[in-house]
Amino acid sequence: MAFLTAVLAAPPVDPSHSVDVAQAASGGEALVAQQPTGPAYTQALTRLDDRVAAVETATVTLVGRPLVDLTEAASRTLFRPDLVDDTAAPVMSGLTADQLPDRVLGARQQVASGDVAAATRVVEGVETDVLLVALDLGDQSAQNAAMTRLLVAADPQVALLDAAVGATHAAAEVRDVVAAATSAVQARDAAAGITVAAQQIAVTGDEAAKAAVAKVEEQARSTDGYTNGNIPLKVLCAVAFAPSQRLRCDAAEALARMNAAYRVDFGHDLRITGSYRTLEEQISTRAAKGTMAAVPGTSNHGWGLAIDLDQVNGYRSAQYAWLKAHAMTYGWHHPTYMDEGGRGPHEPWHWEFGTSDDAGTGTSVPITAGVAAPTTPTVTSPAPPVVEQPSVAPAAPAAPPSATPTPTPTPTPSSSPTASTGPSAP
Repeated sequence: MAFLTAVLAAPPVDPSHSVDVAQAASGGEALVAQQPTGPAYTQALTRLDDRVAAVETATVTLVGRPLVDLTEAASRTLFRPDLVDDTAAPVMSGLTADQLPDRVLGARQQVASGDVAAATRVVEGVETDVLLVALDLGDQSAQNAAMTRLLVAADPQVALLDAAVGATHAAAEVRDVVAAATSAVQARDAAAGITVAAQQIAVTGDEAAKAAVAKVEEQARSTDGYTNGNIPLKVLCAVAFAPSQRLRCDAAEALARMNAAYRVDFGHDLRITGSYRTLEEQISTRAAKGTMAAVPGTSNHGWGLAIDLDQVNGYRSAQYAWLKAHAMTYGWHHPTYMDEGGRGPHEPWHWEFGTSDDAGTGTSVPITAGVAAPTTPTVTSPAPPVVEQPSVAPAAPAAPPSATPTPTPTPTPSSSPTASTGPSAP
């Protein structure tokens, strides 16, 4: 996400048409009016038309259907100043693929208007739109498959997913919209394949494989019936290398595996400053930090799915870079809205397990491994273990366990580390 800040602040211009754009930006509009059929003018429009064609190809790839007829759309998009302004402005996170077709059509009509300078701004804006959507699709695909891939680590689609996500980011950095869209869709398909592979294990795997699937499902549902911050400690598990910290058991196990790889590269364990946070602790954190902290009862710390790390150098630290590159392999991730180029809150120390981002609202919600068999024979997930009732009565009983837990209230971004133990904000 870091490169997106630069992309949105100053999208690079294709060197092949930089002279034409410069002329248009510094009185070139008069030149175009005087020489509407000049070679430079014609070449500039041709190059812009080619770029719009590439954007259209990328958009069709992302939305999975042809765009509407351009002639039919012309009456809605031609010469609309509001459309030009919106497209040229920096794009906020939360853009969806369904919003791309109208933007692409608007760009094509702007090129048809013959104003090279205005059309260049619009085309660059739409290219950025496509890149953002492709990055969101690739990253979200990896995130949604992060837990399931632990069950089928040897499946070839795991490697395909990682390669596709990497290719999406590489293409976005050079603003290759077609390659970025293609790779993002490959990532989506690989993630879906990983889920299917895990579902097959639940039906046809040997006893050891089925037991592994059952364990994942049981752990993912172990906190069902409790509310945020009211989970008894005996339901959670201590972190192996930091016994004073507690998490949901699958999160603790995955963190231990990630820490083993981290220790090989850094020579020491991850330094955790916060993990599960009771409702009382969330209330005290809110009182100390005000609106900088999550509303009590909404933090993913309260589900045992978040940790805070001691990160002195924040986004610039070698630790942060390592985690960005490797954490997803173990089911952990940094919420994209907390990335340096995200909408915030900006917390390089905050990492989550088994959650899915909503970039538009800046929230994360828990997800499950998604391994229930889709067809007969039906595999019944094991019932949640019998556990003691919370010492603090839940405000409202949760609904019976379902394939995807829907805790009440919906989790929102967790607070920053507490003032006594957490690192300073970058």
